[in-house]
Amino acid sequence: MSISSVRMARWSVWRSPVVLPLSRMEVPMTGARHSSTMPVARQTYSDSSSFVRSFNDIPGLWKNGVANLYNFWKLDGFRNLHHIMVQNFNTFGPIYREKIGYYESVNIINPEDAAILFKAEGHYPKRLKVEAWTSYRDYRNRKYGVLLKNGEEWRCNRVLLNKEVISPKVLENFVPLLDEVGNDFVVRVHKKIARSGQNKWTTDLSQELFKYALESVSSVLYGERLGLFLDYIDPEAQHFIDCISLMFKTTSPMLYIPPALLRKVGAKVWRDHVEAWDGIFNQADRCIQNIYRRLRQETGPSKKYPGVLASLLLRDKLSIEDIKASITELMAGGVDTTSITLLWTLYELARHPNLQEELRAEVAAARS
Repeated sequence: MSISSVRMARWSVWRSPVVLPLSRMEVPMTGARHSSTMPVARQTYSDSSSFVRSFNDIPGLWKNGVANLYNFWKLDGFRNLHHIMVQNFNTFGPIYREKIGYYESVNIINPEDAAILFKAEGHYPKRLKVEAWTSYRDYRNRKYGVLLKNGEEWRCNRVLLNKEVISPKVLENFVPLLDEVGNDFVVRVHKKIARSGQNKWTTDLSQELFKYALESVSSVLYGERLGLFLDYIDPEAQHFIDCISLMFKTTSPMLYIPPALLRKVGAKVWRDHVEAWDGIFNQADRCIQNIYRRLRQETGPSKKYPGVLASLLLRDKLSIEDIKASITELMAGGVDTTSITLLWTLYELARHPNLQEELRAEVAAARS
């Protein structure tokens, strides 16, 4: 189970010294996270109370983190988190507090409340600290990337990365790369259907979409294709896939059990996590070497967009270690979130054929 699955179906707000007003109570926090899938909770809450309430007045399961962790394990929480959260929202209302192990959060479901929170964040929003990821970086003496930094350092890095990752002008460079990957994925699907001999293809689509997302992210960030749609996958690329999968798998338990404790007792989950991140950073090192090799071989300007990593290296505004840290985190943050969002989107489109037809017509019109 991956970290993005753990985040499914909730806005999660964590505590900091600043007090921000939400719609029905006031909660000391400054950060939030969100995933595209919202649980269908019964909206039976009363909006009559508008007075400010203290942090300890927030309803929920937060008084015994150890007992909650045991119950979470008993309920197979990593697989059933969305069901557990629907139940909690129906029990406690649209804002509830919980503590599982050492991890404490406040969860909100109403988009209006999330909007209030984001508007109050200011120039330096409090970023969620993924202890497993920061512990690895501290252990290996590596720099934090843009997903893990806070304060002025985060803002400086974010401003520079905005120009290379989310500005409209740069996004145009991504389209040909993503279009190529998308077309290859469609070709793969048609081949699988043809080989089945039954005019259909039954598979675990989550794995296929994971490959699609990783291939897309790798193309945009590293400027390289991994060849994940081929029948034979290069062993080096397969090792990279395995490292990413292992990193996500080992992150989940360390959201609730302190990584420092697991490291101290030499737990396998910690050792696997270190091995996974080592492999991911090694991939970044290989890509950087390939980029410099290509630059030495080129005699003129390249017509093809070289990828975010090469672009950042050429701009020379950040150190190589800062670039490597942010690129690996953008990759980690972009793969599972993309694949799971696509999985739920396809599920909902399958449930609503009329919307599927409307979307198909819209895409066809845009491509004509």
